[in-house]
Amino acid sequence: MDRAASDLEIIVANWLSRRKITFDFQTSLAGGIFALGGAVVDFIIPDRALAWRIQGEYWHRGVEKTGSDTVQKEILTGMGYTVVDILADDIENRLEQTLSLALQGQEMLR
Repeated sequence: MDRAASDLEIIVANWLSRRKITFDFQTSLAGGIFALGGAVVDFIIPDRALAWRIQGEYWHRGVEKTGSDTVQKEILTGMGYTVVDILADDIENRLEQTLSLALQGQEMLR
């Protein structure tokens, strides 16, 4: 992981690495943060066509960010990815269950 990672991203990266699951970290797609609807995806798991987005409170709160996240999800889905949003609380309190579901392309029930 070349780019700066949050504590939560490090936890997820370590979880994937321990299981020998190949992933790309902080992948820029569809123009990245500079294009409308572009995305920098926290984790791409290419063997499973999964795009995992870690949803911390600071970066993913508010109406504007929620709208942007929705557009990004539609674009990523159109590119063939199953998008899984992983909440910070679920990483902190239910790591194994959360990431096991995420590997199946599923999110924790809210």
